[in-house]
Amino acid sequence: MKSRHELRESVFKILFQVENTDLDYRELLEFEVDDVSGSEYVTRTLDDIFAKKEQIDEIISNNLKGWKLERLSKMDRQILRISTYEILFTDIPYKVSINEAVELSKKYSEKDDSYKFINGVLKGIVETSTK
Repeated sequence: MKSRHELRESVFKILFQVENTDLDYRELLEFEVDDVSGSEYVTRTLDDIFAKKEQIDEIISNNLKGWKLERLSKMDRQILRISTYEILFTDIPYKVSINEAVELSKKYSEKDDSYKFINGVLKGIVETSTK
């Protein structure tokens, strides 16, 4: 059984693949191991992120200072989407979600200090969403 951290990483990888291929996320899920493809967390998270993608992207964009969402690396965009979704639409504590986003960024982002940027954007989202 995969941990929530490992499942979140699988969601990240699927989101990244969707942005880089012509495949639908449901098609990509078919290629995953049973722990991932059968995970309620993975399925629900992907379904909800794609259903709310415009809203999530708008919230992220509103919290980018001097940046446009399209200019961010594809990896950073996916990390921000997952965490923004978790912060706004789940009962996962925002500190957990931000920490997980920072860890994903340290592992996958192209720039060494992307995690600082991601942390700042997500803290802004938390601050603006609680007011």
